[in-house]
Amino acid sequence: MDYLTVAEFAELKNCSVQYIQQYCKDGKIQTEQILNCKGRMKYLIPVSALPEDLQAKYYARLKKDTGLEPELTEEKPEKQPKTRKSTRSFEELSADERTRLNFWCELLQEWQGRRSQYKSKTEFDHNFVGECRLKYEGIEISERILYRKWTAYKNDDFDGILGVRGAWNRGNTVIPEPVWNDFLWEWLDENKPTVSLCYRSTIKWTAEFYPELLDLIPSEMTFRRRIEKDVAYAVKTLLRDGEKAFSDRCSPYIMRMYDNLEANDCWIADNHTFDIQSYDDNGNVHRLYLTAFLDAKSGVMTGWNITESPDSQSTILALRHGIMRFGVPKCIYVDNGREFLTHDIGGKGHRTHGKKDDLQTEPPTILKRLGIEMRNAIVRNAKAKPIERTFYTVKNQFSKLWDGYCGGTILERPESLKRRIKDGKLPCDYEIREVFEKWIDNEYNSQNYGGSENCYKELSRLDVWNKTCSEIQKAPEWALNLMLMRSTRKQKIKRNGVYVMICGEKIWFTEPKETIMNLEKEVYVRYDPADLRSVRIYDAETDKYMFTWSLADQLMTDYLEENLETVAGANALIRETKKFVREQAKGTVTALSNQQRLTLLDMTARKSQAEKDDDFRIIQPKRIVPVIVNEEPAERIAVGAECVTIDLEKMTKNSEKRKKTNVYR
Repeated sequence: MDYLTVAEFAELKNCSVQYIQQYCKDGKIQTEQILNCKGRMKYLIPVSALPEDLQAKYYARLKKDTGLEPELTEEKPEKQPKTRKSTRSFEELSADERTRLNFWCELLQEWQGRRSQYKSKTEFDHNFVGECRLKYEGIEISERILYRKWTAYKNDDFDGILGVRGAWNRGNTVIPEPVWNDFLWEWLDENKPTVSLCYRSTIKWTAEFYPELLDLIPSEMTFRRRIEKDVAYAVKTLLRDGEKAFSDRCSPYIMRMYDNLEANDCWIADNHTFDIQSYDDNGNVHRLYLTAFLDAKSGVMTGWNITESPDSQSTILALRHGIMRFGVPKCIYVDNGREFLTHDIGGKGHRTHGKKDDLQTEPPTILKRLGIEMRNAIVRNAKAKPIERTFYTVKNQFSKLWDGYCGGTILERPESLKRRIKDGKLPCDYEIREVFEKWIDNEYNSQNYGGSENCYKELSRLDVWNKTCSEIQKAPEWALNLMLMRSTRKQKIKRNGVYVMICGEKIWFTEPKETIMNLEKEVYVRYDPADLRSVRIYDAETDKYMFTWSLADQLMTDYLEENLETVAGANALIRETKKFVREQAKGTVTALSNQQRLTLLDMTARKSQAEKDDDFRIIQPKRIVPVIVNEEPAERIAVGAECVTIDLEKMTKNSEKRKKTNVYR
């Protein structure tokens, strides 16, 4: 094992011998004590007890001394930060400047002399500054000032010690690399800390790990200039603003070409919350929702529906409104919201992946009946839906016209909104619906085309639709109503008919005679949520129309119903159904004569007699084995007035004799 003396350890650590002796006496490092030639105690420090950096330094020096380390022929000198050289000599200073210079030199020497005796130099610097502030009132002093003046002292820079500053190094300021790396680590954070906060934190970090670099840290403005110069905008956006901001501002995007697209080829659908607070029919304050379809080619808003909550029914109403005005589109482009991905509208889209119940047969969707293809946008890809820009226009040009405008965020909310709510100046729902219908056709659809095709810049949105629409698919209103009806999933006809789920409740529909004759048949139901008086029944296998059934209101009564007429009507319906089934049963045997109407018992008797008339006989085998009871062999049996004694043992012997005689014959 290698050992170092106190002097060797002091040279390796670059400190005084006295400090190492005291260090060993305090037991702060592992040592071995031996007697020297004069009989005094001597400390030996094992190399294995040294810190890793000092061990590496020791072995590197040992390799160099023994010639094992190769010499570096062309070693580039480490880049040192530029330091300021004094431009004036001591003689050129004034008397007052010499006095101040002597004061600072003595103070710096005292600081460095006492500083070497402390383990935590950062803590000592803080205490020393506090001591000087109490001792020398009126003199500005801080840790940074001490570090800066000490650097000037080592470079014989009198002006630096005196605090005479100038633009001697403008444009040449260098931030030490460890300091800059720590600053970037703190500043490039999603919490978006300010430059000032990171600058102050970096100074504290440098004082803890690199105190010798504190005097080389430039001003905060230097850090700001280097951020603008050296840190790329994309890096700042990704690390401080997040991936979505990076994707929206910096990442390349797909440019969609509209050259081969015509009007009505594709409609884009989405929902928007009006930034308007209004009164509903009950006088409650709320916000309405807009479900809209936008033509991708021209930007015309083809159909819409204003509702209190965006749902699948609002989507159907908006689609119906658009078809009645502009015809049937070839394709609709929607996101992955549940108001679009419903089993009876367009299917589940991306939601079908990994679902077990997707294997069951679903009835034809509304879009399939209309011949419309549904496309789904990629999840979290807002750039794919240009209708978002349309909603921004609705907000700026329509919503801001109303006294109930509340803004999209708390920062956009007008200060006078509370007063207008208190004064009852908010609009009603019906007013918004009426004005919006006029605004869309007279204002929005008539505005200049805002798409990417320059050839239509001088035309309005409606003019572009009229010019680029080569054909239109129309359907009569009665047929459209049938195709836009909602569908249930496949179900079996039960005793009370078929049902439709509305708000979690089953509403039954029936036609007693047709229901009772088609029990357990698999069907699906089409219905109009706005008119639940009747539904249409379709065969689940062939998709063929079967019946139209009415609401089964006669079979629905309260639990404690006391009105006898209501219960009597339900019972009469049940009796009528039973009577109908009996009549149907009678009709099945009307073609048989009385002689042919045989019961099951008659058929059984006829079959038994026929088998009896056949040659029915039992052939006994020649070998008969008697079954003997374990009792007395002789029993007395009364026959009439006489008693006959039966000797079973004698009968058995006689039987065996007869068998032997027959065998020999």
